[in-house]
Amino acid sequence: MLDENILDQNKELARRFYEECWNQGKVDRVDQYVSRDCRYHDPVFPNLAPGVDSLKNHIGMCRRAFPDLKFSLDDMIAERDEVVVHWTAHGTHEGLFLGVPATQKIASVSGTSIYRIKNQKTVEQFVDWNALTLLQQLGATMAMKVQTSATR
Repeated sequence: MLDENILDQNKELARRFYEECWNQGKVDRVDQYVSRDCRYHDPVFPNLAPGVDSLKNHIGMCRRAFPDLKFSLDDMIAERDEVVVHWTAHGTHEGLFLGVPATQKIASVSGTSIYRIKNQKTVEQFVDWNALTLLQQLGATMAMKVQTSATR
């Protein structure tokens, strides 16, 4: 069992990672918070390769699409070697994202990330967020046809 001090350090590491790397776009600082071979699990980006460079590119792509991107940390829980963060992201869509060209619309989406931390670096990250919510705000979703038994 980790002592309270380590749990607080892990939460602070996650908080600084969001503030510096995501909110300020300082991707050169990713190495301070993430291990070189960190693994990522995000169903919206299933091909996100392991490693620091992959994460730097991902953050850069997201910030090019939403230059004013800001994450607010709604809740953080630290247990064992993990930090769970419930977050809300806000930004103006000014570049290509998930195949959608810039719409200039302001959007927000919430999600949950779990960071597994060893030796004061994230070694694995799990992310769960609803991309459909974001796409709806950007006006990018198409109405889905629902086939009922009456139309078959």
